[in-house]
Amino acid sequence: MHLQNAGETFPFSLSEDFNDLVSTDPGGTFGPDDFLKFNRALAARVAVYRENFGAALEALEGSFLELNKNFDKGVYYTFSNASGDILNPLFIARNATGEVRLAHPGFVSDATPGDDRLSKVALRESPATQSGLTSQYDVALYESNTNPVPIIRNEELILIYAEAKIQTGALQDAVDALNLKRTGHGLQPYSGPVTKDALIDEMLRQRRYSLYFEGHRWIDMRRYNRLDQLPIDRPGDDVWVSFPIPFNENV
Repeated sequence: MHLQNAGETFPFSLSEDFNDLVSTDPGGTFGPDDFLKFNRALAARVAVYRENFGAALEALEGSFLELNKNFDKGVYYTFSNASGDILNPLFIARNATGEVRLAHPGFVSDATPGDDRLSKVALRESPATQSGLTSQYDVALYESNTNPVPIIRNEELILIYAEAKIQTGALQDAVDALNLKRTGHGLQPYSGPVTKDALIDEMLRQRRYSLYFEGHRWIDMRRYNRLDQLPIDRPGDDVWVSFPIPFNENV
């Protein structure tokens, strides 16, 4: 309600990585109407996490969802090496030998041949081991320590749309949305059963590859009671089912 009545412009400026959502001509100013689309996108994410799939679809109607292959349209955290700014903490150079950012080998071995999302990891010159875990792949989402990190992208919104359509019984709409993911990343259209259970499997698979290293995998597996499907690679390890609330947030 406040954003709907906030006028045409903000009395302050936002970072350039909000400009992707500007609804006016290129070069326009990101305003309350644009921020409302971002707000509704986040609301859709929260709604599917709360299993309120009708509300998710309603929120998507006011978001920046586009059912096309403009997957990277969205809002991002901005980083910079300018004085007073911070650098992207997720970036580590490929083939590093000290601190490393390794990809689980299963991301590659489980992938469908031809999936261009495999570019999110890179084969190392030699395998690396950290804390008893070994991989021959680096996480390769970021090319430098000033690359932006997504807060939410159109790719996620399409997958939220597909999930909500599955859960509300509009299965063909879900297939059409999932096929945007598949064909947009070099794969053939979905050819499996058009059933709720099968499409949930497919939706989770597409979320795994489309949203890799964006902070969703454990949450997705937990909310579908599939944590037992996550790999355990060291004796004595387990997969947590919950995390403690930080002390400074427990108020």
